[in-house]
Amino acid sequence: MQVIERLAPVDGLCRPCRNRTGFKGISIHNTSNWSKGANAIAHANLLRGSWKYKTISWNYAVDKDYAVRCVPENEVAWCQGDGNGDGNMKTISIEICDNADGDIRKATDNAVILAADILKRNGVSNAKSFLFQHNNWTGKDCPYDIRRNNPYDWNTFVNKVQELLNNGKSEVVDQILHVGSKVKFNGVFKVDKIITQNNKYKNGAIGCYATCYGSPVGINDYIPSGPLAKCNRDGSNANYNGILNTGDYWCCDKVFEVKEIELPTKFTPNGVATLEADGVKFRVDCGPLLEV
Repeated sequence: MQVIERLAPVDGLCRPCRNRTGFKGISIHNTSNWSKGANAIAHANLLRGSWKYKTISWNYAVDKDYAVRCVPENEVAWCQGDGNGDGNMKTISIEICDNADGDIRKATDNAVILAADILKRNGVSNAKSFLFQHNNWTGKDCPYDIRRNNPYDWNTFVNKVQELLNNGKSEVVDQILHVGSKVKFNGVFKVDKIITQNNKYKNGAIGCYATCYGSPVGINDYIPSGPLAKCNRDGSNANYNGILNTGDYWCCDKVFEVKEIELPTKFTPNGVATLEADGVKFRVDCGPLLEV
């Protein structure tokens, strides 16, 4: 399960930019938004749009694919409904999406993984004492689905979190790339297409299926050849003056700055970063990139 970040704006009301006053645990919610398309990214967009000036927010929204961080963990989110009480001030909130076109079991399992990761990072070994239902703070019938055994009941949720804490495993991948992130290509890649030198690409350019989600190579997915090295398949004998041809292997030790970010979709599950080389911007699958 991957964590991605789409933070609520700081110039509205939904994100108060107040630090939590302590760590009492995690509050679990269901969105109770059964509309098609009401996934985690849609809920993040809600805080950046029509709910920007509402005193409603959450630290994370989780669906079958992702956990989307909307308010940083160290900040208060207006989710528990208890004003300046311990719910809002001292717990991290997780909203589990129950959209009609989602998968409530997978979404809830992802919330289990995220909750265990948060507790582990905060030095917690006893899940039961640090997990709360929204109901615990205000009496609201939430998390609505879990309270109706969908896909399982509260005790099962808590036990699943405890099991992950006991075995020490974590399946959370949290690489949050954003505009300004510094990244490198992580690995050795194959040249699948070539563009020779022209007015746009002064050193030529290569197309690589591994960095653009496969064939075909999009018009903006070609990587300028200037910073690339021709190398052996294992990365040895890197030659930054070598001429790259179709079928050759390449690597790159240059550090790039992310210029733009596209959020994950079902076609681009890692998201897409726009980088720049030789004065040309190009798009790259975030998966092969390593933040430095």
